[in-house]
Amino acid sequence: TRSPPARLVLSCPAFPMRGMTVVASRRALRFAVFAVLCFAPHPACGDFTVASIVPISLAFGAHGVDAHDDVAYVVGDGVTAVDVADVDAPTVLTTLTDPDLRGCTAVAAYTSSRGKRLAVACAGSNAVVVVDASAPNGGGLRVLGVIQDDTALRGVSSVIVRDDTLAFVTAPGVQRVVSLDLSEENAPRVLSFLALSAAHAVTFAHDSHIAVGAGNSHGGGRVTVIKYTPSGVMMKVGSIKDGRLGGKFRAVQTFPAREEFSFAATLANGGNVVLVNATTRAVPVITVHLQAQGRAAASASVPSSEEDESDDGNAGWTPNGHRSLAGAVAFAAAANRIMYVASAEAGTVVGIDATDLKKPVLAHIVTDPQLRGVSDLCARGGRAAAAAAAKASAAGVTGESNETNTAPSGGG
Repeated sequence: TRSPPARLVLSCPAFPMRGMTVVASRRALRFAVFAVLCFAPHPACGDFTVASIVPISLAFGAHGVDAHDDVAYVVGDGVTAVDVADVDAPTVLTTLTDPDLRGCTAVAAYTSSRGKRLAVACAGSNAVVVVDASAPNGGGLRVLGVIQDDTALRGVSSVIVRDDTLAFVTAPGVQRVVSLDLSEENAPRVLSFLALSAAHAVTFAHDSHIAVGAGNSHGGGRVTVIKYTPSGVMMKVGSIKDGRLGGKFRAVQTFPAREEFSFAATLANGGNVVLVNATTRAVPVITVHLQAQGRAAASASVPSSEEDESDDGNAGWTPNGHRSLAGAVAFAAAANRIMYVASAEAGTVVGIDATDLKKPVLAHIVTDPQLRGVSDLCARGGRAAAAAAAKASAAGVTGESNETNTAPSGGG
């Protein structure tokens, strides 16, 4: 039997569940909340729309976002907590500022034995800050501990946390991947580091491994697979370098349904989404890529002069001409084989159906001027949050655009 629809945000599990999404932008201090319509019998669900826009106030703009349950946390010069239990009327709960919370670019929400926590990476202060987020609607947010190091953490750009004690960050200012010990929340410390040129983004991979994305405008960027021990010691296992990974590296995200695969986003070819297969960790390979530049597949029903995003490739699958991926910057991974992609230049959030990993399909696209400049996107436990864009003068929500499934018959 068909289950009632569930509302979610960017993350859409295969079972009914209520959720939320948040968006924040470095240019404008707003974020958008998305609603996703999903039915239990479907293996994947790509439909979603903009539900609401919420103004926030962060001097540095909104650069990163993550969520605990129905509360999203947006970071810039500080941390703002937003209650998104009602996606039609989200409310700002509180904002935490601190001298070490300057120029924050990323946040990881995690749970320790002592409560809900945030690890905030702040390039402006070269610091990682541990924040207590156990009672954002009651006691507010508070700084528990800080590790500040102008050498080891210079330009820190991303952060992830495993088992509430072990964190990894990228520090492109010193070209390193750094492991941190968070077991003593009041005194986090550096455990180890691994030199890696242009390291910018990190994600957990399968079986005690991480994947690190590094950009390079000359000769292509790369994704590197690194093994780590419980003590934080790291060892490079393998790497793939390719022109499709070139330009500024924006994000890397493990695909939950197949953890040996990772999606990477770079600014090569106008905006590139690349799927990297690290089944053989010593020799990762690119399985497929989707790019903004190039010509989309011809449409049988629409003259070529009228081709646009809504009919891009409905006559056959192609890696080229996906204009909704222009400026791809961030991912939100869902357990239903949907990977959501935020694109800053296009002002879009795209649901990519990766049921067929060799021919991923752009299943649904939302386009809105408020999403231009989108900076981050996240999904966690059936909930999702996106650090997304808005023009400060923009009001309301304008609309959405669909792109027809681009897989050949039976392909996706």
